[in-house]
Amino acid sequence: MNNILVVSAHADDAEIMAGGTIIKWQKEGKKVFVVNLTDGELILPNGDVYRSKNDAKSEEMKVAEFIGYKQYNLGYKNLHLEFKDDIVVKLLEIINKNTIDTIIYPHNKDVHHDHEIASRLAIAASRRVPNLLMGQINYFLNDFFTPNVFVDISDTWDKKIEALSIYKSQWRDDWYEFLDATSTYYGKIIGVKRAEGFYSSKLKL
Repeated sequence: MNNILVVSAHADDAEIMAGGTIIKWQKEGKKVFVVNLTDGELILPNGDVYRSKNDAKSEEMKVAEFIGYKQYNLGYKNLHLEFKDDIVVKLLEIINKNTIDTIIYPHNKDVHHDHEIASRLAIAASRRVPNLLMGQINYFLNDFFTPNVFVDISDTWDKKIEALSIYKSQWRDDWYEFLDATSTYYGKIIGVKRAEGFYSSKLKL
């Protein structure tokens, strides 16, 4: 695993499901790329703008700089992501340009519409990529997430949380509780303080 692409529906998805792993692999000299599929704008039912495109873009750029990965944003409308061949083609272009050998993508049983579509798009673009790692973003699911690959993030946990705190328009205390519990549990499984868990449908060793 040398060139890793994280496919996210929204800015902060990458750090929630794999932030510690991204930071760890960056430190090891691996190249990490993150593609956010949507513009991050959030408009409430009454028409009020909860988060503007500019605010979302500013936050994701700050996090990319803080961690040190190369960031792409395809700019599709937040909460209205669709499975389209042209999006798959754009992902394939990024994969080919950067010689991607590993894709991290959202759990395909996530109830969030954009997360589920992002998962399908990533899988469709992964045909020639040897390593697939599915991560968990949400704790609202229609099926259990059962990881079979674990990465020790004991030394990168603090920076993961610091990176997530930059997303001021999105970060909530209950996300910390969820990540604290799961990373501790996954750490117990492999005998370390903290870990991130992934499900792999294919893995080249």
